[in-house]
Amino acid sequence: MQRDDFIGSPAGSLVPTERGQWAFVPNALPPSRLDHARLSKALSEAATAIGELNGIGRTLPNPYLLIRPLQRREVISSSSMEGTYTTVDELLLAEVADGEEASSDTREVLNYMHALSAAIASLDELPLSLRTLKDAHGTLLRGVAKGRGSSVRPGEFKQHQNYIGAFDIEKARFIPPPPQEAQACLGDLEKYWHRDEDGIDILIDAALIHYQFETIHPFADGNGRVGRMLIILHLFMRQKLLQPLLYLSPVFERRKTEYIDRMYSVSRHGDWEGWILFFLGVMQEAARDAVVLADRIAALQRTYRERLQKARNSANLLAAVDYLFQTPAISIPILREHLGVSYPAAKANVEILMRENILIEVEGSDNPRLFFAREIINIISGSENA
Repeated sequence: MQRDDFIGSPAGSLVPTERGQWAFVPNALPPSRLDHARLSKALSEAATAIGELNGIGRTLPNPYLLIRPLQRREVISSSSMEGTYTTVDELLLAEVADGEEASSDTREVLNYMHALSAAIASLDELPLSLRTLKDAHGTLLRGVAKGRGSSVRPGEFKQHQNYIGAFDIEKARFIPPPPQEAQACLGDLEKYWHRDEDGIDILIDAALIHYQFETIHPFADGNGRVGRMLIILHLFMRQKLLQPLLYLSPVFERRKTEYIDRMYSVSRHGDWEGWILFFLGVMQEAARDAVVLADRIAALQRTYRERLQKARNSANLLAAVDYLFQTPAISIPILREHLGVSYPAAKANVEILMRENILIEVEGSDNPRLFFAREIINIISGSENA
């Protein structure tokens, strides 16, 4: 890290760390000055887009028909940004088999799905806390391959200096706070997100909190994924989102270089407004993407239901079709359990759905046979026009 780039930064200070290097310690939130007038237009546009998404969430008979596809997009994109790759098909098969025989990367992304779902559910019982993030981190890196986090104490904050952008600290682009300073920064951050109202909009708050967490970089690995998870947890906790429907990683991934550079510019120059404007723009784009996804899912669901109703199929078959939008990879035993019917009845439903070209059998699957709802999967992966 180039020490001279950070000397005199209004966003933090430098402290000495190992091997003669210097680490950056961010100041406690909030920033001393924010140009709210410069932010007002972007804030209004982001709030409007999120309001539209909340409105759609209110109309859904089962919000998880949209939540689950959005979460799959989120965990795949967020993981990809950190060098962990899988596809929608691979993730769905891992979900059905609970990770058995999946690649190490796919198991790690499946861990992310479990961590995200559990963290959101935990807010019904307890407020957001550092414990929430440690639990999520523990689930995220549980059982992953060596070199991908299993040796760095999943669920525990770092004990050694970490750094970003190189394998050697001397060549690092950025060096976050050493462990002791990081603990103090985390304590301040937790106090900040539970403070009394102070006039800072919740969406701006999300930008501030995400930057702060990523700059502290409190874990030895997995910081980016947990930090992006923190955004949804904060917005949901503060009831800016009525359902957990807003996920930013697919947009961050498309704009990854700017995403990193904007946070770096805060640390170097205190350019809070530039970062917040970028963040609000990402929020707006992500909300609109979610609305488009909701429309596509609803249209396909109507098409399937109308087709089956015209053929006077049973209510169980319609329930099976609805279930596919939440879980578009199934087996006959899974469908049997969901519908509460006999195995032959579930098998008969699967056969009808195959004749209707709603389900296809996964090649090579056996004991149990597995089936994909390909059109639904194509919507989730963004390849519906392929």
